[in-house]
Amino acid sequence: IEITGGADLSEKFNITPCTTPLQPGMVVSIDAANPGSLRLATSAYDKSVAGIIAGANGVQPGMILSQSGTLASGSVPVALTGRVWALVDAAHNPVQAGDMLTTSDTPGHLMVADDHTRAPGAVGGKAMTSLTQGQRGYVLVLVNLH
Repeated sequence: IEITGGADLSEKFNITPCTTPLQPGMVVSIDAANPGSLRLATSAYDKSVAGIIAGANGVQPGMILSQSGTLASGSVPVALTGRVWALVDAAHNPVQAGDMLTTSDTPGHLMVADDHTRAPGAVGGKAMTSLTQGQRGYVLVLVNLH
């Protein structure tokens, strides 16, 4: 099988409403208060990181999983593996291809995981493109939760 319509494997999730409008490329975490749902990631090195909202910069999901009428149903495709564009905050460190990325204090954004003692369990993926220090923007990310 060759999938030519996208570059990731996504699953549809319900995402708990928040004051920040959701958009493709934002990173989300498990919402412990709402079983089966996700929430916008809002803190650095969040060990409940779950994936990245698919569809940013024209790269649509390659395959979407869902199951209606259960805790596994939802409406927002979240990339669990593959390549997606993700919002990244490079306020403190520039991003280079190959850098491990973790959640940031900037809602919905990733950042370079430079504290390797806090990174295990909080990594959302690896950068495939770069971003200059001090900028916020999209970086192509190989989603690799660990």
